[in-house]
Amino acid sequence: MVADKKIKELEKSAVEMTVTIAQKTVSEEYDKVVKKYQKTLQVKGFRKGKAPIAILEKKYGEAFKEESMYGMIEGSIEEVLKDIEDQYKPLPYSQPKLVDEENISCTVDADFSFAVSYDVYPKFEVPNYTGHNITIPSVSVDDEVVAEELKKLQEQNSMVIDKTGAIEKDDIVTIDYSELDEEGAVIEGSPREDFVFTVGTGYNFYKLDDDILGMVKDEEKVIEKSFGEDHDIPEYVGKTVKIKVSVKAVKVRDLPELDDEFAQDVSDDYKTLDDLKKATNEKLTETLDQKLRSIKAERLYDALLEDFTVEIPESMVQAELENSWRNFAQQSGMAEQQLLDILAYQEKGKADLLEEWRPQALKSIRVQMILEKAGEEEKVEVTDEDIADLMPQLEGIENKEQREYYTYLMKEEKKSQKVVDLLLEKNEFTAGDAVTYTDLMQNKLD
Repeated sequence: MVADKKIKELEKSAVEMTVTIAQKTVSEEYDKVVKKYQKTLQVKGFRKGKAPIAILEKKYGEAFKEESMYGMIEGSIEEVLKDIEDQYKPLPYSQPKLVDEENISCTVDADFSFAVSYDVYPKFEVPNYTGHNITIPSVSVDDEVVAEELKKLQEQNSMVIDKTGAIEKDDIVTIDYSELDEEGAVIEGSPREDFVFTVGTGYNFYKLDDDILGMVKDEEKVIEKSFGEDHDIPEYVGKTVKIKVSVKAVKVRDLPELDDEFAQDVSDDYKTLDDLKKATNEKLTETLDQKLRSIKAERLYDALLEDFTVEIPESMVQAELENSWRNFAQQSGMAEQQLLDILAYQEKGKADLLEEWRPQALKSIRVQMILEKAGEEEKVEVTDEDIADLMPQLEGIENKEQREYYTYLMKEEKKSQKVVDLLLEKNEFTAGDAVTYTDLMQNKLD
């Protein structure tokens, strides 16, 4: 069908492909359409299927030309793309679009040419991904970090008991409170009953933690409170109010002793407190190693992207953003409409959120391009043995195509991990400024 094709490269990894179909083929395709309708069209004055072609062409000629034209466009695009060079194949999410469609026309006595544009995979040179020296935080799992983790275990296994005496920091209190006006009357809508919080956390509207220190159960008092510039609620900034507080209960966490018995209560795997400490150290160290691996990779990516300025096709960006949206919705556990309603409440829409995500989407795409190219150059392969430990996840999936698809995804994920491991091996990482384990885990880095 296709007599000739020409490809012109455009900006942002797009191409324009011009296809020419010879006049003979145009005429043949037009005749096929005419003959198809000759058998079915009813024309006044003629029996069905018996109207002369000349009469049909006079009445429906333009429609015949249009149908044959779009049929040739569809068929020729499919034919060309089947054998075109890989570098000019359209991206899976970039459908060829007709160029200047409103002005395309076709006559049966001449060659027919048209053009389509679409995005292709960007051409680029992979940046040097070896020999970089990257600075990472200096952090370790010391006795203090282990002690903090053991304290969390104590709190998880503690009992909450009633306390006699004055309220202190870390006590768990139950209070009633309400805001008073200048005459001492309760302001409508302000009362709250049986409010529970831990003193010192600040998890209460009026930030009453320090104000109730020293109070005891069944005590009531009026607190005059002034709010500074750092208060959470804008309408209270610089304001002084009176709050009536009644203490209904005071409780304290009764922490178990850190001893061998405690270790045995945590798990049957531990016989002594030293066993628990050792296991805790190993768990924290493993978590630290995973976090540092992530930091190494991210900082290496930043170094590789400094001179990697290839333009990304918009269709790739949109596909990445839509994937991020689907993941966001899945992780939220909410229906898409619920998310849209929440965004609307914040005077935002989906488009606004996706635009905020755009810089990260561009980075993710560029990083993935580098990883794929590096994997090709380093000839990284993934075998069935590499994913043997993941195969139990496919139990119960009997459909062959589904199993093959999920197996492919697992291999791709494993391949990406192997490429990252290889890049980390081929670069140096130097310990920089010391940070605490907690700050590292909470991403509190300069």
